[in-house]
Amino acid sequence: MRTFATVLVLALVSTLSKAPAQTAGGPPGGAIEAIVIDPKDSTIIYAATDWSGVFKSIDSGQNWTAINTGLTKTAVHSLSIDPLNVGTLYAGTASGVFKTVNGGRIWTDSSSGLPQTAGISMITMLAIDPVHPQTLYAGTFDRIFKSIDGAKTWMAVASHPKVTQTSSFAALAVDPLQPNVVYAAAADSGLLKSANGGKNWKSIANERADTVLLDPSNPAVIYTSSSGSGEILKSTDHGEHWSRFRSFPRSYSLALATNSKEPATLYAGSFDGRVFKSTNRGETWAEVSSATGNEIKILVSDPANLDVLYAGTGGGVLKSIDGGTSWRSANLGITNSNISIIAIAPSESAVVYVGTYGGGISKSSDGGKSWTAANAGLAIPDIWSLAIDPTDAARVYAGTFKGIFKSTNGGATWSDTSRGLPEVAICSLFIDRSNTAVLYATASSDGKAFKSTNGGDSWEELRFGFPRLGGCGLVMNPANSSVLYATSSVGTLKSSDAGKSWQKDGAGSGTFAGLWRDSTNLAIDPASASTLYAVSSAGVFKSPDRGETWTAISTATPTKGLRRFLFDPTNPSIIYSEAELKGLFNSTNGGLSWKPINSGLPDLSTRALVLDPADPLTLYVGTFKRGVFKSTDGGESWQPTGAK
Repeated sequence: MRTFATVLVLALVSTLSKAPAQTAGGPPGGAIEAIVIDPKDSTIIYAATDWSGVFKSIDSGQNWTAINTGLTKTAVHSLSIDPLNVGTLYAGTASGVFKTVNGGRIWTDSSSGLPQTAGISMITMLAIDPVHPQTLYAGTFDRIFKSIDGAKTWMAVASHPKVTQTSSFAALAVDPLQPNVVYAAAADSGLLKSANGGKNWKSIANERADTVLLDPSNPAVIYTSSSGSGEILKSTDHGEHWSRFRSFPRSYSLALATNSKEPATLYAGSFDGRVFKSTNRGETWAEVSSATGNEIKILVSDPANLDVLYAGTGGGVLKSIDGGTSWRSANLGITNSNISIIAIAPSESAVVYVGTYGGGISKSSDGGKSWTAANAGLAIPDIWSLAIDPTDAARVYAGTFKGIFKSTNGGATWSDTSRGLPEVAICSLFIDRSNTAVLYATASSDGKAFKSTNGGDSWEELRFGFPRLGGCGLVMNPANSSVLYATSSVGTLKSSDAGKSWQKDGAGSGTFAGLWRDSTNLAIDPASASTLYAVSSAGVFKSPDRGETWTAISTATPTKGLRRFLFDPTNPSIIYSEAELKGLFNSTNGGLSWKPINSGLPDLSTRALVLDPADPLTLYVGTFKRGVFKSTDGGESWQPTGAK
């Protein structure tokens, strides 16, 4: 979900971007911001990620290697390659431009003259003058900068009155026959043109402009896409007049691609993962694929073979070798996955499913050594929750920000199983171990909970008779599946009949009173079903009487904001937990005291901690943009899972 991801990135930038992480785990993939192909050797490809720097492939995308030495700002939003000196590339980052002259082995900061103010220093787009490659253009949120000395120095060029700080330049293009002619696509200001190398600009299309593409055989022909109108616009006279073609749904953000060998053929990729093709320079379009399953942000055509396409998506790189009809993942070695949830199959602990923001679901059948994408039929790539049938590792449920999907074949295919659900974000899912046809789901934004009694085929809302739930706080008594607990603004709610009726089990008396809306998790002591734990931004709380009374047992700063409890099933006094930007913690005395357990992790942006019930010393944890890590010694040390 893009809005969530954007907010999270802004919250983490100041904490995590001071230096690039040295380690990252699988599954492979993650959001791709730019792809460039070496114009002299199309087996060499570069991909920019939104957090983990630049990756390079020398085998047409089969394998990738991080090339970040010297790249101290690894949130890379744009890439450009010198067409004459192909070892020279420029990377536009969240804080300036970096340059390499040796194919990415070493990068140097080349930001002199560019803005340094947080929030406006992001380089959203780069373009190189193909005739004089020492001349470059860089777009920020509200201005265009120019360098005439290979990025040693930059100067601001005149902007246009329509451009504001919220415009954000989405694309830049330089006319290869008239290099003083430059085009700039602005998200909120339309398509702009300069005829004098950026000194002056004029508006040539008022529509919101998401892309700009020049016909490689005739740069007087320009294409641009507009998510504002849902149309592709074409000009044959350098932007003086326009024709409108294929209408897509509004808010479609389209990526466009063509090829110098066959410029009459164009491709368009959409935000919902569909690919369209035109063989008559945009006059007509036909859908050729709807199977990518992810937002297509970038489309690039292999200059040596028009049938070979690469797509940069929220989940990684996809490759097609048949003109966009079919696609396969091409992410091996790219480690930029934004982990949202992890689930271990109770009946087969080597089987692990991982959900991501933007990249769908990956599966490992060997305890995280290797991963396989498992997204066929999964229409929503932002995964918020997972649940695996305790008796059948092939039956899996995925909660997304728009409903629930189900797989009965180990993630090979998925089907929507949201009948009876409103369009809500499902933040938790769990299955009744005594009757696996019974499932429960909670929706964080709506404070509602739902139940299915037929394996997810249909759902009904649980009626509490009280105000909305607090967070995702719905739990089942492991010893008696008819007993459920939930947190709400009035205290602990209890059901003794599997959710049919609810009673206010306690008014939240004691130190925990008034903190129910802030409670992020409830947990039941596996050794004593009457003992409840709750975590919130105020600390850790315990109730010995099913929620009637509560006592704060830990309010030390490190434990404020813990998000979940994991009990060692062989010794419930051992508890594991994690908190945003604070990392992982464990307690060996029932939650009274805690210590950090982060050795081997790249940073403290942890989430989705899970424990292997068959081996309590084995844990997995997800990270922000660094993949999944695994511990086999109770969290004392962590290693990245396989990126293959």
